[in-house]
Amino acid sequence: METKYYYSYNTEENAFLGKFPAIKNPRRQTEYLLPAMATFKAPPETQEKEAAIWNGEDWVIEPDFRGEQQVNLETYEVTTVEYVGKIKDGFQSVTSEVAEDIQTNPDKYKVVNGILTDISNTDEYKEFLHQQEVQIRKSEIERQLLELDTKRVRAMCEPSIKDESTGETWLDYYNAQVAQLREELNSL
Repeated sequence: METKYYYSYNTEENAFLGKFPAIKNPRRQTEYLLPAMATFKAPPETQEKEAAIWNGEDWVIEPDFRGEQQVNLETYEVTTVEYVGKIKDGFQSVTSEVAEDIQTNPDKYKVVNGILTDISNTDEYKEFLHQQEVQIRKSEIERQLLELDTKRVRAMCEPSIKDESTGETWLDYYNAQVAQLREELNSL
């Protein structure tokens, strides 16, 4: 006796789920029962990253990137693909490694001609890194200046000699350091 099979599909996008043995209709032994969300028509063979989709009359093959990473080209938000079909407009499929790098270093990526591109080897990105370093150094200098201003106020209140041989006071010493830092800050 030959076994008859039905082919089930899911409710979200009608994607093929599996092949199951059909049960004979107890009232008509020549017929088989067909559950909801199923067909007796066998789906075509699919390749990797493809899914068979039931369109109500026949199976069609669609791209299937479910479970892979995609990035929003506008916000650089990384999400997991949860739908069958081509990657949606405004998104790009990326590997897990690239997705992690985008989340860690979004500034080293830029959309060029509609494609998210790693720009870490470009002059533009090197200039960006340089500007970040300059900003960090400026913040450090400003912190040091604030600290020196506090010391200078203290030195003005309690004038004392820092170096007996030169006669330099603590205030003179701190003023020289402030002048040096301000000069560096202005050069940045």
